[in-house]
Amino acid sequence: MVDPADLPVASPGYVPEPGALKALVHPLRLQLLEALSVRGQATATQLAAELGESSGATSYHLRQLARHGFIEEVAGAGTGAERWWRPVTGGWTMPASVQRAPSGIAATAGTVIATLLEASHRRLMEFYRTLSQWPLPWQRAVSRQQAHLELTPEQLRALSFEVEAVVDRFRQLPPGPDTRRVRVEFVAFPVGEPREPGEPDESGKPDAGRDNDGDGDGPDRAAGDG
Repeated sequence: MVDPADLPVASPGYVPEPGALKALVHPLRLQLLEALSVRGQATATQLAAELGESSGATSYHLRQLARHGFIEEVAGAGTGAERWWRPVTGGWTMPASVQRAPSGIAATAGTVIATLLEASHRRLMEFYRTLSQWPLPWQRAVSRQQAHLELTPEQLRALSFEVEAVVDRFRQLPPGPDTRRVRVEFVAFPVGEPREPGEPDESGKPDAGRDNDGDGDGPDRAAGDG
């Protein structure tokens, strides 16, 4: 296992202020952010058609998302009347510390995270319902993995940094005629009841961060896109 101290500090991307985070509470804005992340880039008209909204509404809320730093205009694309938008370069991050902030901010963060997780689950289920309709090479390329590891908090954080580094490397690959936009998700968390390392669990055994099924302030990078 790589020593976490030897790992480069990953860029967190855009880290919104609490006021900017509140802008995501509006349900349409989260839908727009999700749809834009899936598409890569789109216009207000295209997103309006996908979400069943008016182009006036999507245009307004896209501008608000841009104002708060979550998306950006695609330079050199579109016109003043039909602008193209994309997720902010480098993605955005919601630090775990936000959920330890004063109650109002923590509640906002909780709402945003819950909505994003629900959207993620919905996208995954929609894909697996149509898996058999995809060409065979894509069916074989799809991956879903689950593992239970024995890790300390420091090792878990190191694992997250390593996975993020791999994703960032593939992010640099140029698009080609055979590429498709691919969604990559990574979630890693301790299981069981919350307790301090070394504190006995319900069986009376001290918790060493172990699970034989073979608290830093890490960023919630699942929240962002780039």
